Amino acid sequence: MDDKMFCYQCQETANGTGCVLKGVCGKQPQTSEYMDLLLAVVRGVAVVDSELRKTGKTTC
Repeated sequence: MDDKMFCYQCQETANGTGCVLKGVCGKQPQTSEYMDLLLAVVRGVAVVDSELRKTGKTTC
């Protein structure tokens, strides 16, 4: 697995600029990618929920 990555997900990022190689925290590049994907999905769900609430609808 390639150790190149960009991660700005934790307080341990090198010099506050993000990690571009295997994370300072030891996180694998694939884990960083999965976390980015998960956050994008959660943000999308939040946007849909917010728009539904504006129209008086609920998600549950």
